[in-house]
Amino acid sequence: MSPGPNNAITDVPGISVGHVTGPDSGVTVVRAAGPNGQGVGGGFTQRGGSPVTRETDLMRPDNMVETMNAVVLSGGSSYGLAAAPGVMQCLENAGIGFSVGGGNVVPIVQAASTFDRATCSAPPASRPDYTSGLQACLAANSGPVAQGNVGAGTGAVAGGVKGGIGSASIVLPNGIIVGAIVAVNSEGVPYDDTGTLFGTTLEVGNEFRDLTKIGELIKYRVPASLPGGALRSGTNAVVATNVQLTKSQATKIAEIADDGVARAVNPAHTAGDSDTLFVLGTARLAMASLGDPNAVVTQIGTAAANAVSRAIVHAVLSARSTTCHKSYCDTFPLACRFRR
Repeated sequence: MSPGPNNAITDVPGISVGHVTGPDSGVTVVRAAGPNGQGVGGGFTQRGGSPVTRETDLMRPDNMVETMNAVVLSGGSSYGLAAAPGVMQCLENAGIGFSVGGGNVVPIVQAASTFDRATCSAPPASRPDYTSGLQACLAANSGPVAQGNVGAGTGAVAGGVKGGIGSASIVLPNGIIVGAIVAVNSEGVPYDDTGTLFGTTLEVGNEFRDLTKIGELIKYRVPASLPGGALRSGTNAVVATNVQLTKSQATKIAEIADDGVARAVNPAHTAGDSDTLFVLGTARLAMASLGDPNAVVTQIGTAAANAVSRAIVHAVLSARSTTCHKSYCDTFPLACRFRR
């Protein structure tokens, strides 16, 4: 097993990502296209106590619509959901969406937002809106994914250090590709009391080789976690695979994959966290060609959980210090001494 060429969710065929970054907040759009250019099967799970979401009920297995076209991750708390209509406009202009007859389409766009805890001013100088959603959708591409203080990670905090957005992927021997992108704005911390990042034990291809294993070297004065509270935090994620999925299968994968948040952040899914995870299956591989569907779902979910944990590490390592919050590497310089 190895990461894909980008070590990002864009290694999954049919997935593209675009960011818009403002002074205090931002938006990240994950577009998903099946082989026909239209929507893909998907599902979600939501385990935080303060969700800020849009159109998630459509992805329940007992509801009619079977596909989704894009997922929006944003800052701005509930205000940030305003970016989703801009994404809908972008997709409608391209003829992408659920057909309602007469040549009309309704793009199916889910969204999850979180508060910008790193904001130095109150109220914040910027929030995601219709225009930023439209721009992020238009900017989406299938190349390397910018990480750290960009898009939905702009105003993020991870425990007591600057948070951000991160991504990772894995290619399995049977041709299954799994990728994840995570906006890490967690009330919990992503490191132990020595400053060692929880998720580094799940590395693939020695991807964290330039980190010093500081647990054996020194015990840092670990910064206090930024206080949470209702609608104040959350780790929101999108997982994608090249396998064709039903809503039920995608929902089960989401439930397994969400354990990747709990492995990399402690505690996770608190009362104040939004913690929502979406799953997309872009249908380049037929489920029937891979063997027992239940075993395949478990395999994808297991790989996805690990990719989510790794993406959280990438988000924290890619984040840069702001005037309000120091980054992980500035807080634990010995750990990152070979990354500079």
